[in-house]
Amino acid sequence: MYCPLCETVDTGKVGTDQYYCWHCLIEFNINSKNKINIYYVEDDGSLIDIDVP
Repeated sequence: MYCPLCETVDTGKVGTDQYYCWHCLIEFNINSKNKINIYYVEDDGSLIDIDVP
C-alpha cells in the first residue's frame, strides 16, 4: 500500500481498511466510493480530517 501524500511504501495496517504512514505520520483509508480520507493523528490519538483536493 502506497501513502497517498508522500507515495512511500512505509505504511502499515492499523485497523479494518485503515492505514498509517510512518514517513509522514498520517492515517488514511479508502471509502466505498474509492475516495481517500486522510487524517492527522493528534498526540492524544484523536484523528483530525485533512481536506486534500
